[in-house]
This record gives sequence, C-alpha cells and structure tokens, in this order.
Amino acid sequence: MRENTVICSKFKINYTNMLDFSQTNILKVAITWVGNKELQEGTVVPKRTLVTVNEYAHETLLTTFLKPFQKNEEFFYFHHAEDLSHNAVYQACVQIFADAETFSEQAVVLTDRLYNHVTVPKITGGEFFVVLFDAIGVQDETMPAIGMFKIVNKDSYLKVEKTPESFALQVGEGIATGKLALAALIFGTDEAEGYRIMATDSVTKKDTPSVWLTNFLDIQPIEDHYFNTRHYMQMTSDFINQKASDAFGLNPTDKIDLQNRSSFYFKENENFEVEDFAKSLFPDETHATVFKEFKEQYVEATAAPLADQFDISQQAVRKSSKVFKNVIKLDDSFKIYITGSQEWIERGFDEEKGKTFYKIYFEQEE
Repeated sequence: MRENTVICSKFKINYTNMLDFSQTNILKVAITWVGNKELQEGTVVPKRTLVTVNEYAHETLLTTFLKPFQKNEEFFYFHHAEDLSHNAVYQACVQIFADAETFSEQAVVLTDRLYNHVTVPKITGGEFFVVLFDAIGVQDETMPAIGMFKIVNKDSYLKVEKTPESFALQVGEGIATGKLALAALIFGTDEAEGYRIMATDSVTKKDTPSVWLTNFLDIQPIEDHYFNTRHYMQMTSDFINQKASDAFGLNPTDKIDLQNRSSFYFKENENFEVEDFAKSLFPDETHATVFKEFKEQYVEATAAPLADQFDISQQAVRKSSKVFKNVIKLDDSFKIYITGSQEWIERGFDEEKGKTFYKIYFEQEE
C-alpha cells in the first residue's frame, strides 16, 4: 500500500443534520512535533512527515479526528486584518486543495507557524497532525476537508507483557482517542470568503484570546443563525444585568423572571424576530424601546452585526443557556434558584430583626 493511501472502511459515524461523515476516508496524514516557543523547545520535523495508515488504524483515527465536530453548528472563516491572502494557514489550505502533492510541504509550513504562536505555558509540546479527508457532507454537499490537530495532554496506559515465567506491567503514555482539545476542520468550499471552518479550543479559558483560534488560525465566526442566537442571548443577559435593573427599578426576583422568560423564548421558538422578542419580554413600549437602543449599542461595541430575523440555533441555545442566571445569592450561606413564576416568592424586610427576607410558597416538599 502506498504511503498516502488508505483502505476504505465501512463503519459509520453518528452525525448531526449539519455534517455527514458516513462516506469519509483519510487520504493523507502528516505528523510533526511542536514545542513551546516560550520555553525554546523547538520543533521536530522528520524527513518523511507522511505516515502510513492501515485499515485497522483507520477507523480509530477517523473517529478520533472527527469527534470534536460531531455536535457543532458554529462555522468560521479565515481572516486577516489587512487582506485574506496574508493569512498563512489560509494560503497553505489553498495550496493543498489545489494540489494534494504539496500536502507534506505545507504541513511543515503549518508546523513553523504554529510554533511561532505557542508562547503560553498551558499549551505544552506535543504532536501536530495535519490530515486530508476525501469526502465530508456539509449541508447536502460533499467535499474534501483538511484537519489540523494539536496534542496537548496525553493519557497513561498499562501494558501487560506475558512470558512463560511471569507477567510484567509497564506504564506508557499515549494520545487519548477522546475529544481532542485543539482541532480545526477546513472544508473545501467558500474559498473566496476564507473557507468554511469548524474549530474548537477547550484549553483556553473563556474570555481569553485563544492561541489556536485567534493567533494560529486567525478565524472569525460566520454571521449565521448560530452567531445571531449566541449574541442575542449574551446581549439580552447583559441588558438585564447592566441596564434594566436601574432603568426599570427591578429587584432580584424581577431580574430572574426576565432571565427565565428570555431563556424560554429561545428554547421554545424556532424563529427569532426582534420586535416580537422585545414585546414578549417588555410589554411596556418604553421598556422595549430602551432594550432596542441597548441592542444598537451592543452591536457598535462588539462589531457584531445582528439580524432582526433568523432561525434559532438550538445548539447555540444549549451552549449559551448559562448566560441567563436564575439564582439569588444571600450572604455566604444561601442560594435560591428560581426556575418558575416569581409570583410564589415574596421579598420583605423584618423590622424587629433588621434583615431582609424572602417568603417562598409551595404545594409539596420532596
């Protein structure tokens, strides 16, 4: 079998209505090693970066590489502040899609670029995989794709050696076949816009610039239904917590009631319409107007143009639902979680004890 050939496998991976991996095979795999530049670890690029993938390894590798994208709906495009043509990862993908014979050469280019951006301690040295897939279904189209995967952590494993005299145990270290922490899948479509991309980084903390997504890949979210759903949920939560309390004189239970009704709207509706959303949340026209003004301020501050109408992405709802808080924290001892109507909770002040209290009504106790 040739070095860049793989035997077809008949297994099928579960997929969402967004992606279809059922006919996908691995055509080429290049492996290098990328260290941490801050620690001056360097890179390791073998004379032959391409590795042979036999039919037994194919199924395991395919599942491992594609697992990070099985439940994903968020797409990105490559980006560059000056011009898209200056994005080195984009240019490498252009070369590979145009001529697969350049795959090994471009894998080395990508290795050097990644190393130059790995300057934070949390991204440790590890193997860097560049993979060429033949046929992935994306929204009813089938196309090739390029995968990029950086190994950050490894798992320990036990190996048992058997001899006629005794059994021996050895502890080794290997790459886990679970969900990879740093992964990207670049689809061979929308070249002029910057290719359609799925990418994930489960290493970097939220609200911290990602070395993988921002520095190495340099990608930006596509302004689609996922993008709009996620931003409207965040913007609504910001409005309730930052503006509505003072503007409308809301107490904590009023705020949680708004959070719960906002969450319910996104979970129970298939389509979003900003006028309908504003009216359902704020029957008072004055309050609705203040909300829409805040939305315009959010758009300007975040440079995130938001559509007035779109299909709600339930995957984005599930991922962003935590922005709507439903808990009242009392001193250091108590937390009250409110998931239903606020009419069953009352807030008051005890003159004798000089403390604020909540009175909760219920029908049965579990």
